[in-house]
Amino acid sequence: MRYELFLALRYLNGLRRSQPFVSVIALISVLGVAVGVAALLVVLGVMSGFDADLEKKIVGANPHLVVHVEDGLAQGEFLQKIESTPGVIAASPFIQTQVLLRVGDQATGVLLRGIDPELEQQVTGLAGAVTQGKWPPGPGRLIVGSELARRWGLHPGSTITVIAGEKPKPHPVEVAGTFTTGMYDYDLNLVLASNETVQELLGVPGRISGIGVRIETAMNAPAMKRVLQQQLGYPYWVTTWIDMNQNLFSALKLEKLVMFVILTLIILVACFNIIATLLMMVVGKTKEVGILKSVGATSISVRRIFTFAGLIIGLLGTMLGAAIGMGLCAALAKYQFIQLPAEVYYIDKLPVKLEWRDIFSVVGAAVGISWAACLYPAWVAARLQPAEALRYE
Repeated sequence: MRYELFLALRYLNGLRRSQPFVSVIALISVLGVAVGVAALLVVLGVMSGFDADLEKKIVGANPHLVVHVEDGLAQGEFLQKIESTPGVIAASPFIQTQVLLRVGDQATGVLLRGIDPELEQQVTGLAGAVTQGKWPPGPGRLIVGSELARRWGLHPGSTITVIAGEKPKPHPVEVAGTFTTGMYDYDLNLVLASNETVQELLGVPGRISGIGVRIETAMNAPAMKRVLQQQLGYPYWVTTWIDMNQNLFSALKLEKLVMFVILTLIILVACFNIIATLLMMVVGKTKEVGILKSVGATSISVRRIFTFAGLIIGLLGTMLGAAIGMGLCAALAKYQFIQLPAEVYYIDKLPVKLEWRDIFSVVGAAVGISWAACLYPAWVAARLQPAEALRYE
């Protein structure tokens, strides 16, 4: 053990006897850093949990990749070529358009998505999201989102009117069931039907809007996008589920960064107590510093002693805060004792997912700020001259 570290530990251990007031401030410093680290870990864990939960729901309701063409595709065109691409698990043609739904005197615009019921089950999780009725929707029947069904009082067997086509005209259709993705916009604004039903409503037999593609790993979508784009070429273009939700994920990423910066200020404020602790320690140990320098200790060694003392305080607070934060995250994930209003968030429990990179970032930031807080007091101690320190002793 370096003698500088040994002396730093001795100085801290003797604070209760020699400088009890300073020892209280040191304890407050440890607790302040601990509170900041714990709060930061819990907040980042919750935000990562929301992010992961959102990704899961988006990927469950959408293909990983979508192949488009401006004027639409002929039914089945390129399907086999896409399915034979390495890394592609399944592909399913779909047709998508905006239509007007009417029930009695109520009307609203929704996104009508025509699907191939058999292939769709291999590409998205919409079949498993059906909560009422049966999959698949038969000819001339629709499956509506649960929020739309709740708002209009729809249930399997209800009749609604679809107004669609280049020359819009009403088409009465039957509700075959309802689905719940857990995302408000989807459950309110998405309606499913078979490709043949939508093509008949629009008057475009045999045409589709694109092909949905499922790959082995959802996060590998950007790389597969480049492969498919190069393989298909113009006039086809490929988009990923990340592209389709770019604004949402950018907002979540920015929000997480802002929360990290804001909550790091708690640690920064706590580290001002470390500065105060070390400065008062320097004042109380002036004679000891003078003796050390008179027997040959260098200014660098003195600086190290007080830097080690401050880092020990910061490390104790960081380790305590990390233990508290990870414990709270584990308790939230296991026991889920914080309830959320499902009608607002569409989840009734607080999602928590604490990632190792977040833990390392928080611990690194806390230790870095603690080290920075040691620089000035250590510099003050290193400037003490033996003659001045011992003049009045």
